[in-house]
Amino acid sequence: MHAYKDAVLTFDEWINVEKNLKVHGLSGPGCLFGLSADELMDILDISEYTSYKIVQRMKTMNVFLKHIYEYEQKGIRIITKYDEEYPQILSKKMKKNAPTCLFVVGNLPVEFEGISLTGLQTVTKKEKGCIKRLVDKINNENKWLISNDCKGVDQEAFQYALHHHGHIISFLCEKMEDKAMEYKRYIRSGNLVLLSAIDPIKRFTVTHAIDRNSYVCGLSKFQVVVSSKINSGATWFTIMHNMHHNWTISLVIDNDCFGNQRLLEMKTTPLYVKNIVSDMSFEMIYNENKKEEVEEEINIDQMSIFEFIGDANG
Repeated sequence: MHAYKDAVLTFDEWINVEKNLKVHGLSGPGCLFGLSADELMDILDISEYTSYKIVQRMKTMNVFLKHIYEYEQKGIRIITKYDEEYPQILSKKMKKNAPTCLFVVGNLPVEFEGISLTGLQTVTKKEKGCIKRLVDKINNENKWLISNDCKGVDQEAFQYALHHHGHIISFLCEKMEDKAMEYKRYIRSGNLVLLSAIDPIKRFTVTHAIDRNSYVCGLSKFQVVVSSKINSGATWFTIMHNMHHNWTISLVIDNDCFGNQRLLEMKTTPLYVKNIVSDMSFEMIYNENKKEEVEEEINIDQMSIFEFIGDANG
């Protein structure tokens, strides 16, 4: 947390500690309390500097509890991936890359299915119509819109869902206290939950934004790509990152956007306008359009075989 003046454990250092806790059959981080730096080095096989940082944290636990209390007075609570409330879908999909702790405002459901929409900051009139129909479909299926608090496509979806009784989980990387005040009406009604993987008083950084986008993918069963630009911007980077790690299934709208057409060439699953206006669920759309892609690949392979045979006979 930002309140500490001493150096924090890096993400890799904590992953190593966590791994060694399991190796030695220890039940969790609580087992570390009361151990000296030498004992920590011996039991966890960690460096002297890492063990020093852990001991310093334990010595200043009163500082931590003080700030926990201050946040709770503002409606912000902290959960870790060792808590039952922590979204299991996030730890399951992202494994060691899942954030160790989350700051939460609102009532986070134990189980949920989420759909996220991603795209460029400039939104056309036609795209706005698609976004509204997609959010209506999310609402009709009683699913949660997973938002990344960005301008453009995400903001359009967020605002429309907010004013049409949708359920939203918004993952932030800045200004959590301000957002909690701005949307307290929707938080109290249970329609909105705010999440953040960083201390709310920290400022925006590109690294935090990239991580935030990854967590949105991890929380989503499907991510609909409304628009994209080839090799440019956070949207394209996140899509490529997601395709590499398989955090969620990308449904790419088949439109005039060059980025989307490139993604479809890369064999992502298409989403047609007829699907958006239909009564089909996201699951049904995915299964049908994925099947089309498989059949197309089979037909192409068969054509290649026939061409090969023809060449051989020729």
